[in-house]
Amino acid sequence: MQVLMYEGPWQMPLREIDAPVAGANDVIVKVEAVGICGSDVHGFTGSTGRRTPGIVMGHEVSGTISALGSAVRGYHIGDRVIIQPQTTCGSCRMCLAGRSNICEKRTMIGMHTHGAYAEAVRVPSAQLYRMPDGLSWEHGALVEPLAVALHAVNCTPLNLMESVVIVGAGPIGLLALLGARLKGAGKIIVTDRSKHRLALAKQLGADLTVNVAEEDAVATVLAATEGRGAHAAIEAVGITPTVQQALAMTRIGGHVTWIGNSAPEVTLNMQQVVTREITIRGVYGFGDEFGQAIHALSSGALSVAPLIEQVAPLHEGPPLFDGLARGTLETVKIILRP
Repeated sequence: MQVLMYEGPWQMPLREIDAPVAGANDVIVKVEAVGICGSDVHGFTGSTGRRTPGIVMGHEVSGTISALGSAVRGYHIGDRVIIQPQTTCGSCRMCLAGRSNICEKRTMIGMHTHGAYAEAVRVPSAQLYRMPDGLSWEHGALVEPLAVALHAVNCTPLNLMESVVIVGAGPIGLLALLGARLKGAGKIIVTDRSKHRLALAKQLGADLTVNVAEEDAVATVLAATEGRGAHAAIEAVGITPTVQQALAMTRIGGHVTWIGNSAPEVTLNMQQVVTREITIRGVYGFGDEFGQAIHALSSGALSVAPLIEQVAPLHEGPPLFDGLARGTLETVKIILRP
């Protein structure tokens, strides 16, 4: 079968490999749609060190079951499914505490085992969710990133009508905007340096957008919040300048949620954190938010349609990854259809 094989930094050509074979508790899913995730773009460049050459990436997936392992029950060939890509042990302290997203033995489809930039992918049947009939393949592929964003919003203390600034208008930041509105946020401010992405943020309901390349972002946010700063910030980039901005935009006693994951290390003013009693929390993955994301999409509680700006066949993946990595392609969300 055809796959995009990560062979080293900036190298992910189309290759032919053997089709996967289901183990007893596995299913084989024919990939109908798979989203290009920012973490995979960073993995493609080698900047994060979280992808090892010889892996097929891709973890935002919807598809059709094409084969079943001998012990699988409750599913049939032809069933429409969405893949939950986190593999957890179920028995460690974190799993037993209901925090399986940070399982001590956690692995990830597309990071530790072959993922879905492929015609088919092998998945433990326990990691499947049934796909509602009214949901498109493309929207099914956005369940995973929406779940990540909803988890960040759920972990952010934000009372009804309180203000939040979202730093970074990439797919996760924009999905967090939708989640914050669902949670009842008042003023939602989004910052970025891309006019295109900020225009999309406005379309999705941001009350204020700030172009950090053209104006003093911190001063603008302070002015929009009566000089106090936002009640909370969601940092969705993960580099030193944006981490510092998120801290400076948050009011005394406020909260900053880190969801960005671009740079392994960042620098910030610890005295500002201490003397202003800022709470900083990192978030990763999702828990119950995966099912919540499916419900939010299938019920029409929110719409992700504006984010999907390009749908392309698998063989067009290499130049698309290259363009996203170099910043020459501003497309917010690209879906590949193997």
